[in-house]
Amino acid sequence: MTAPPRATYPRRALAVLCTGLFLIGLDVTVMNVALPTLQSDLDPGPQGLLWMADAYTLALACCVLPAGVWSDTHGRRRAFALGLALCGTASVGGGLATCTGQVVTARLAMGCGAALLMPSTLSLITVVFPDPAARRRAVAVWTFVAGLGALAGPVVGGLLVEHYGWRAGFWINVPVVVVALAVTGRWVPESRHPRPGPPDRAGTGAVTCGMGALVWSIIQGPVRGWTDPAIGTGFTLAALAFAFLLRWERHHPAPLLPPRLFADRRFTAAAAALAWMFFALFGSLFLLTLYLQTQLHHTPAQTGARLLPLAAALGAGAGASLLIAPRWGDRLPVTTGMLLVASGFGFLALAPPASGYAPALGYQLVAGFGAGLAAAPATEAVLGAVPGERAGTGAAINDLLREVGGALGIAVLGSLLAAHHTHRPPPGTAQQPLTHATPAGPSAALPEASSVTFMNGLHTASWAAAAAALSAAFIAAVWLPHQAGPRTLPGLLAHHSWRVNPGDVTSRRALLNRQGR
Repeated sequence: MTAPPRATYPRRALAVLCTGLFLIGLDVTVMNVALPTLQSDLDPGPQGLLWMADAYTLALACCVLPAGVWSDTHGRRRAFALGLALCGTASVGGGLATCTGQVVTARLAMGCGAALLMPSTLSLITVVFPDPAARRRAVAVWTFVAGLGALAGPVVGGLLVEHYGWRAGFWINVPVVVVALAVTGRWVPESRHPRPGPPDRAGTGAVTCGMGALVWSIIQGPVRGWTDPAIGTGFTLAALAFAFLLRWERHHPAPLLPPRLFADRRFTAAAAALAWMFFALFGSLFLLTLYLQTQLHHTPAQTGARLLPLAAALGAGAGASLLIAPRWGDRLPVTTGMLLVASGFGFLALAPPASGYAPALGYQLVAGFGAGLAAAPATEAVLGAVPGERAGTGAAINDLLREVGGALGIAVLGSLLAAHHTHRPPPGTAQQPLTHATPAGPSAALPEASSVTFMNGLHTASWAAAAAALSAAFIAAVWLPHQAGPRTLPGLLAHHSWRVNPGDVTSRRALLNRQGR
């Protein structure tokens, strides 16, 4: 197998890739601030507003894994450029939209573009930075930019909507896309799987349908109520699709999601830790935004500005992971980081009513540092468990964990908050489910109630998030190896299953010797 081409200017290539990644994070939240203005201009109705908010996330979650596999086969730079072009074209359509359907279509297309972009940015890092130490630094930058984009969305969105209207939330993407496309061909190298197998069309259909049903049910659960028949049907369809996928992938010569991958304890532990981490973090952003808007009465833009310490703490934690992981392996930074995330929730879980901004700031500094400390090594562990020719698949799995864990965290923690922060209905009146809200503009998600009832709900949700973070710490402590790579024979064979014959004793012995066993 020939060596993949290397970037002549790796730092410039990283800057281009991070520009695309920042654009994704920005697009997830920037339009949420514009929802009230969109409601007054286009009169979309409750369901239309719901689709405007969630179409992007739904499309991204459905398409990201097939898009990652497609990038391995057809070229990761090609996927990156195609994702940029799709996001830019859809942004033009959104900026020119005159009705609800056009805005929803634009958001769906932008989500599909993000599905091509996001795994490509991470998988191309493995090509641009083949040296392990340089790759660790690049992955740390990647994790920081991913968080920064999402946190900057409310600030940028608030300023744009205030001065230029909701259409500016679409138009801001266009010049960024044009510049990024202009330099992608010059600075970003192409890479792909040298010998891709036959396409797994049935697996692609099962993943797309299953993820669509799962994410839709998670998003709609707090809106319709978790006992609504439509929610139960969605979860059932998702379970059936995933059951078919597991059975099908065992027999396909080039499976979309290789079952052997899960024999690697490093991969499984890192994946589980990431899912729980994003459950806690995305859910906490929802809680913090509600706290700042409903209790401290900040505007969306002011709320976004007060969440920026979280981005700074993420960056500091990612930098610290570069000092710890190369020397002590992945277990220590991931476990310690998730323990810090759980500790950070103590600021929110123990905050008294009328306690001001201090609990939110304390949480951001402690939990943000912990998340940054854990995210980069866990992401590197997921990538390191996948052969280089399947880097797009590994990156897509990482992104899928982020989306599903985050959506579930918002839904579950938001429901726990709403269960306490409501007026008791009059006798004979049904309790209304939580109305829809997004992380950037959720001030209308909950009915007015006293500060005491809100804080009771915040305490319950924070303890639940802390438990999720502790679960991630436990998984990392028990399953993640000290070394920066799979050390057990099943894990090694899963990691190299596209390179050696697992039944070949000579290959097995050579593989173990190569790993220093």
